[in-house]
Amino acid sequence: MSLSTRPTWLPYAPWLFLVVWSAGYGMAKLALQFSGPLTLLALRFVGASAVLWPVVLIVRPPWPRWSAVWDVVVVASFLQLMHFGCIYLGLWLGASAGVIALFAASQPILITIVAGVLTRAPIPARVWVGLMLGLCGAGWVIVVKGEFQEGALLGALLGFFAMVGLSIGQVYDKRAKPDCHPVLVYVIQYGFAAIVSVPMAWVLEGMTVTWSLPFIQSLTFLVVINSLLGIFLMLTMVRFGQISRVTSIMFLVPGVAALIAWWVVDEVMPLLAWPGIACAAAGVLLVLYAPEQAKGR
Repeated sequence: MSLSTRPTWLPYAPWLFLVVWSAGYGMAKLALQFSGPLTLLALRFVGASAVLWPVVLIVRPPWPRWSAVWDVVVVASFLQLMHFGCIYLGLWLGASAGVIALFAASQPILITIVAGVLTRAPIPARVWVGLMLGLCGAGWVIVVKGEFQEGALLGALLGFFAMVGLSIGQVYDKRAKPDCHPVLVYVIQYGFAAIVSVPMAWVLEGMTVTWSLPFIQSLTFLVVINSLLGIFLMLTMVRFGQISRVTSIMFLVPGVAALIAWWVVDEVMPLLAWPGIACAAAGVLLVLYAPEQAKGR
């Protein structure tokens, strides 16, 4: 594919990205049946680094200045380590993939709040209302599913902090705009995350894995599809100005993730829980599609 020619499949990229992103929760839940959360985190980062390094050797992009490397590392701390670390730990503690995915839908809301806090700009009332609708929807689902035992509630809370970390990382990256080749951005991010996570997984979990076909399949998905294909889609959409379309359909993540988790790990979302998912989606839609008069207030 030419880097200057708009691909014919680009209109479908946001929807493919939605499926890839949503499937990551169920696949991680499956993988965590065979390893600890830190071990899975370490294997994901090591695997992604191993796949990307040959690309670097072929493309040979120029190495960025150390100031740009520092910015990329800061982003990795929030976007990779905090985000995925909280998700995997939350799922391992017993939170369902559907509940964790509920907080993913709040990404546009949290990015607006984080950006407002960092720039000291006023945050519109509709954003806080949207956040409250999202939290109420998540609370409804948690109550319906009865996820109060064995750390599940703490796991759900970690799902919220995962999205806080992702939002901080994205806002920092947008403000810093590190001058670095896209391939090197993710090589540095995954390499740094691997350097941090591997020793932690070794000391705290012994890097113990029950190797099986389901684990290999889920890990392969997380490395190749969730990480690398997701990166390719995101970079392509950014290059051709389509990333806003992803934000506009994030409200669909909880529902899609719940359906995929039902298929992958037989995690059933009760019928009574779907109004909570709808409530969370309404909060995102309020922020994204409020009338222009309301946005200017």
